[in-house]
Amino acid sequence: MTGNAVSNPPELRFILDESLSPAVAKALSLVEYDFVDVRLAIRPQGVKDPEIIQWCQENEAIWVHADVAAREKHHGTLLQNSAIRTLLVQRPKSGMSPKEQLRILSFVLPRLLENLEKRRAPRHYVAKAANPTSAPTLRPA
Repeated sequence: MTGNAVSNPPELRFILDESLSPAVAKALSLVEYDFVDVRLAIRPQGVKDPEIIQWCQENEAIWVHADVAAREKHHGTLLQNSAIRTLLVQRPKSGMSPKEQLRILSFVLPRLLENLEKRRAPRHYVAKAANPTSAPTLRPA
């Protein structure tokens, strides 16, 4: 292996929610992350959170989304009972471009994978960037 070679990330599957751009899943798949867009994995539109949670259980996948309400209000109990892992990409009120979504995920995914290797790793994480030039952060939710 040369000094410039990049090691492959571990085999973990991710499903990208409708709240994020499908271009992000495609781009991350190109760099050997196992990303699938919910629109391809389940159906083109209108996928409800309980369906995504079930799909994640059946496919041992991590749900990547930007839907704060999914965890806080609507499906907290379902998420707790399902034991799936989630990554919330926190977006500013002004929105977030696909380029910014990709920048944040590209930055935090290696750290997320490292955290998930730990024996008692949290199941839920939040990724965000204070602004388009700041380094994104990753923290347990």
